[in-house]
Amino acid sequence: MKKTIFLALISPLFLFGQENNRLLEFTQLSLSDDGSVGKYGLDTMKCEENLSIYTEFYKQKSYQSALDAWLYLFVNAPQRTKNIYTHGATMFKSFIKNEKDSLKKEGLIDDLLTIYDARNYYYPGQEGLVLGYKGSDLYRYRKSNLLSVQEAYSILSKSLDLDKEKSTARALNYYFASGAKLTSKKMLTKEELIDLFSQVSDIIEYKEAQINQTNFDLNEKESLTSKEKKVLKKNNSELKTLNDVRANMEKTLAPHVTCEKLEVLYQPSFDINKEDDSWLQRAAHLLRKKDCIDTDIYFQIAAQQYELNPTPKSAFNMGARSLKKNNYDKALEYFSQAVDGETDNIKKADYLFYIAKTYYAMGSRQNAKKHAIQASQYRLGWGAPYILIGDLYATTSRECGENTGKESDEFTKRVGYWAAIEKYQYAKKIDPSSLKEANQKIELYTKQMPDKTMTFNTITLQQATYKIDCWYSEVVQNPWFSN
Repeated sequence: MKKTIFLALISPLFLFGQENNRLLEFTQLSLSDDGSVGKYGLDTMKCEENLSIYTEFYKQKSYQSALDAWLYLFVNAPQRTKNIYTHGATMFKSFIKNEKDSLKKEGLIDDLLTIYDARNYYYPGQEGLVLGYKGSDLYRYRKSNLLSVQEAYSILSKSLDLDKEKSTARALNYYFASGAKLTSKKMLTKEELIDLFSQVSDIIEYKEAQINQTNFDLNEKESLTSKEKKVLKKNNSELKTLNDVRANMEKTLAPHVTCEKLEVLYQPSFDINKEDDSWLQRAAHLLRKKDCIDTDIYFQIAAQQYELNPTPKSAFNMGARSLKKNNYDKALEYFSQAVDGETDNIKKADYLFYIAKTYYAMGSRQNAKKHAIQASQYRLGWGAPYILIGDLYATTSRECGENTGKESDEFTKRVGYWAAIEKYQYAKKIDPSSLKEANQKIELYTKQMPDKTMTFNTITLQQATYKIDCWYSEVVQNPWFSN
């Protein structure tokens, strides 16, 4: 038994000068019971012939010449290859860019959106990704139309619900942009936009960690394949876009996300939303991100979230609150609970790092270093643990020096800064987001490390390395070494 689907296709025939007005066609496709139309449609030879024609023109970027053959496949053999949709989107975006007639351009935009819908119908499995493309392009091309902005926001919201941390930087960018525009038109509340900011920034942080891990693995290789080079280039582009998205969001919301204003915003909403775990999580994340965890509202939210749903994330929020209050034993208890319950390595690394920070605050140096190293092992390409280790070395440098009354004592009290600087240098090498903090600390402690004269008088400039034996053991390079 056969069933029928009616696919709305906005015909692009005007491109050939055949029509001044766009033609709306409804193409009736015969489907088998399982919903398929057959890979080659009804005419295998014609299908392959058109595939060859359109593909060759597409490679030459002669999109208008490819259009007729592409359209045949789109209508008659929609399951022949997913390239029909990926290439089709590229072609129609080119047509949109080059079209001067506003009416025709609107029709082309409709075509592009139809291509995304058809891809999700015939090639399911990446619905979130494709909805991200659709919502982003709808906003880009029709952001002056409020109804279209609303639709784009709805599509992108669904995309993020499906993809979460897998969402593209592009989808995140236009999701926030559409939300900001709707807020400016009083169609979303300021609180809804702030919730959106929290949701998107959380995903950005996670994605950056993922990408930095991949880049770290690639950069450790002696040589890369052409495919790996493309991955690295794409990752670096994605990181730049994510950074731009964050900067735009921060610029938009900076006046509204001070601790005082967040407390005024969240306090009256708490009773209404205290059973809503998603709201609690977004609010806690933003308050923590803005370093507002010493506010009463953060304590209420963190405690309620933990009571309502004692997940690793809610335990972590309670740990952050305890750390801020200098209740170190309780902080370690909550952070350890978060680590034990977490299966995601990136999140586990974050919780381990906070254990390291807690031990650092307690003055438990070896435990702090141990957990910083563990955190770095769960999340490769992350600079923060090495900056913490550098801080440990720097703050204990003078304690590790000798007190023999000799001239060399001052050298031994300062040489720990070499070890600290090496950690800062490594942090910024593997993690671009650590660059600013690492450089500031390198500048500070370079002024305190042994200078060239002191080094020459103690170990000479011909000694390449020096071993520090204190609460830690580290072989450091002599920065003044010369052959």
